[in-house]
Amino acid sequence: MSQLKLNFRSVTTLVIDRDRYTRSLVGQMLRGFGVGGIESVDSGEAARKYIQDNFVDLCIVEANLPDMSGADFIRWVRREQKDPVRFMPILVLTGYTQLRMISAVRDAGANIVVKKPVSAQVLFDRVAWIARTPRAYIETADYVGPDRRFKELVPPGGRYRRETDAPVQDAMAKQANGDKA
Repeated sequence: MSQLKLNFRSVTTLVIDRDRYTRSLVGQMLRGFGVGGIESVDSGEAARKYIQDNFVDLCIVEANLPDMSGADFIRWVRREQKDPVRFMPILVLTGYTQLRMISAVRDAGANIVVKKPVSAQVLFDRVAWIARTPRAYIETADYVGPDRRFKELVPPGGRYRRETDAPVQDAMAKQANGDKA
């Protein structure tokens, strides 16, 4: 089986974590992947200032920053009016995997959540997944971020519940009966 190869030389990454050791470790992993530009900061406010003045391709953020939650930072990024910033992929690293925290960062618009301690292989796999899996961005009154649906699945029993799904159901029924949709 061939190994996945990606060219990260021109990728600029911002690592945001309160812990200097974690920032250094993640930075070393990213350099090992060939990431060209790596900047590290220790707080959400420092990250905001950096993002306002610089272009960032990928953001790796701790879920619990010293001055704000990771979810608050992500919401700020997704609501930022500068288009490239709003669509920046955000990978969340956390040692705390309570459902409420994971739900908070996911609902704020994170692309993916990774549990600490993170290995180089896991980090590479998640960054590669973000790079190779395009996802539509959704904007509603309550949510701005990547589409959280990963697959198109038929609901249990094959029946959709919403009225707006009726054309899909009709097409599926015709297809099941051998009719042309």
